[in-house]
Amino acid sequence: MVQRRFQIVCFVALSLVFRPSFADADGERSAAQKPSAETGLVVVIAVDQLRRDRLDERLPGGLGALIREGRWFTQATLGHGVSTTCPGHAVMLTGLHPNRHGLPSNTFFDRAEGTVRYCLDDQDPAARVIGGRERRSPRNMTANTLGDWLKAAKPNSKTFSVAAKDRAAIALGGQGPDGVFWFSRDHGRFTSSGYYMNTLPVYVSAFNGKEPTEDGFMANLPASWQHGEGQRRPDDYEGEDPKFSRVSGHPVNTGNAEAIAGAVFQSPFMDSITIDLALEVVREERLGQRDTLDLLTIGLSATDTVGHLYGPRSAEAEDALIRLDQDLGRLMTSLAAMVGDEQLWIVLTADHGVAELPEWRAAQGASQCPVPEGRIGYLDLGRTLYWAIYTSFSWPFGDPRDWISLEGGHLVVNRDKARAEGVDPQEVIRVLEEALESEAYVAAAWREDELAEAASGAGLLMARSYVPGRTGDLLVQLHEDCLIDDLGTTHGSLYGYDRDVPLIFFGPNIGVAKDPAVVETVDIGPTLADWFDVPMPTGLDGKIRSLSELPALD
Repeated sequence: MVQRRFQIVCFVALSLVFRPSFADADGERSAAQKPSAETGLVVVIAVDQLRRDRLDERLPGGLGALIREGRWFTQATLGHGVSTTCPGHAVMLTGLHPNRHGLPSNTFFDRAEGTVRYCLDDQDPAARVIGGRERRSPRNMTANTLGDWLKAAKPNSKTFSVAAKDRAAIALGGQGPDGVFWFSRDHGRFTSSGYYMNTLPVYVSAFNGKEPTEDGFMANLPASWQHGEGQRRPDDYEGEDPKFSRVSGHPVNTGNAEAIAGAVFQSPFMDSITIDLALEVVREERLGQRDTLDLLTIGLSATDTVGHLYGPRSAEAEDALIRLDQDLGRLMTSLAAMVGDEQLWIVLTADHGVAELPEWRAAQGASQCPVPEGRIGYLDLGRTLYWAIYTSFSWPFGDPRDWISLEGGHLVVNRDKARAEGVDPQEVIRVLEEALESEAYVAAAWREDELAEAASGAGLLMARSYVPGRTGDLLVQLHEDCLIDDLGTTHGSLYGYDRDVPLIFFGPNIGVAKDPAVVETVDIGPTLADWFDVPMPTGLDGKIRSLSELPALD
């Protein structure tokens, strides 16, 4: 079966293979049966910043195989409006939107302490990162995940999470996994935190090596990342970030250890390395090879780091996708060899998409941004806000910076300052909202009370990203194709290019189809729990989606 997954077959052969899945002898649709799976391995793969429109079933490797032979939900999307990494990963297996799992973005404003905190920062010294100074845990995520539900139902099950980014690994791993590992750019090694373990397993330490560039996982990396010109648009395009060179070859394994770690993290080789460690976890922990059902989550980040620098149509992004396809093929082949085809289920999705380079959209005559260049500087936004404060409240000698904070992207009014000046903080919020919405590039500025009443459209999406006590006083919605970033591109909006993502389920008894049902990534956890008869909490936001009954034929 493994070889079959990677063969290129003609249309007639495909028709013969798939026809029985859609209709029985009487012409009625026949549905595969749900598994009564007590043993095996479920693998959930989150590809950071993979836009749905970048999928191509002609890809010869693992991504192409999943598209062709899995249940591909062709209209999958995010159900929340702030499309960033931390909340995007957390929704997948909690079955909850950000307003209920507690993580509004990659950072949050802690109103109780008056400070901005990293989404998975932990103030408990016991959660110190192994080999580092920061502290990490899932405690800020106020929800359990599929892995927690699985372990509650089947105590012998193992759940592990491996990713390049800590926020991907931790958010996918849940509250009580057996192990969570991520790459630390600070010291160029995979690590974990004291929340999970005091020391790394021997096999992770061996994977790191004493010096990763000499006897560890980076020892055989090339000095540079070489790639072709690409087919989408010219290389070295206006707006690309020159940090690691705008043309091939980009530095990888060159310079001191710190430079190498940073360069590797922002190259396609990071995905290859992450998959290598994930396979090592499967081998050493015998995941899917025991008398129970196990769960492995994998966070792949190269699509994101490359996309931010060069954009999704770049030669770099094109090459990274080809390498991802190859890496996923290697992963699937290795897992099938260890676990067996009939004991392996794979889900592939993404936490968010990404905007095009504004310069590219403008050159195509496709930009919807009212600002001609499509790119707005941080200083432009700051000037708008501070000028509104100055003219309304601090003129002529006051400092407007005393009235608001923009730290971490959270717009927060200094309530103590406002009250000391005899001003209602809500009046300050109103002035800021009016100033923002007067700018051509701002579509809306959402207040908490407006979001509380939102029942549909953009308001509902933003409401699902608003966490009381952790979100600023205004959520800013830019117009489509408008970007606040000096170079490269980014994500975070509620538009299709940021919210439309892939979602594919693959494995025994899952009906092979291009399913046009509109589904959301918040549905993944409940759908898998239902599929494997794992009890889940009541009142989840995610819906159970059919994986066996095939969509109606036109």
